[in-house]
Amino acid sequence: QLCAIATGSVVNKQALIDAIRNSSGAQGALDEVDELWVRVDYLQKTGRYGALISQVAVTNDRGNFLALTLEINFAYQFESSGRELQYEVSQDAQQNSSIDFLRVSPEGERVFFELRLIQQPQDIAESIAGQIENTERYSIALDAEDEQDAVVRIQRNILSKIQDKKGNPIKFLSVAKSAINIVAVDIADCMLGMMDIHDCMLACQGDPGVEEPYRRRVFGLFQQDMPNYPQRIHDFAKTYAHIRGTIHGILFLDRVGVKILTYRLCHYLVWNPALIDESTARCIIADVSTAIPAHPSLSNYEYE
Repeated sequence: QLCAIATGSVVNKQALIDAIRNSSGAQGALDEVDELWVRVDYLQKTGRYGALISQVAVTNDRGNFLALTLEINFAYQFESSGRELQYEVSQDAQQNSSIDFLRVSPEGERVFFELRLIQQPQDIAESIAGQIENTERYSIALDAEDEQDAVVRIQRNILSKIQDKKGNPIKFLSVAKSAINIVAVDIADCMLGMMDIHDCMLACQGDPGVEEPYRRRVFGLFQQDMPNYPQRIHDFAKTYAHIRGTIHGILFLDRVGVKILTYRLCHYLVWNPALIDESTARCIIADVSTAIPAHPSLSNYEYE
């Protein structure tokens, strides 16, 4: 049983201006308020985003405001391309946890998106760090080259959306067989504006998912454990059990242009091969790509 939350009062443009100022937004952000208002008003008129828009209007925290802006831009790109979303949907009426967005595809798949914005530098030591701070891989990454550190940071932030520091699930707690679960993560800040497709693959598939020059001694979120792996790898595999068993894919988001608030999103979607078949994956990518185009660096992109 699904339950969509769509509460909230009507918000005007002045409320957005106040929220930007209260969140310590600079003049550059205020300069974009007219364009941001167009997007907010568009969503507001659908009648499905009251809960999101009311949060934006009252926030006074910069990080939270930017995270909500990501949700606005994500929703706007879907809605303005004729693809409806439901906001804040509970997968199970018995659970308190909700998922950010539900998209029912033309083929009938129920695709759930949980969004995560990776911000610099506050986010680096947050949330799930306790899961891996005592492992060899984490200690290596802290002192190793930037690329490996970035991959570990991405993994940590993805994990933080679906489980706590002890590995207990906090999202996707009860899942119907027909549901497709996707974590969408904005890595534009983390990757300094240049999405590296190999790093995305590393985060999900680990070293076996990329060619030798791009390997960074990383165990992927979707990577299968093997009997001959050392104990520390078995420990990683145990930590990743929930995500490997419930998340069908990671939607990596990047931004087109240099706007602070009113950017356009592009994507690269890496699938969990244990949970998704190629036919279903192709249909979902086609639907997503109509709203959020594939990253400009990709060609012949259908299924990875």
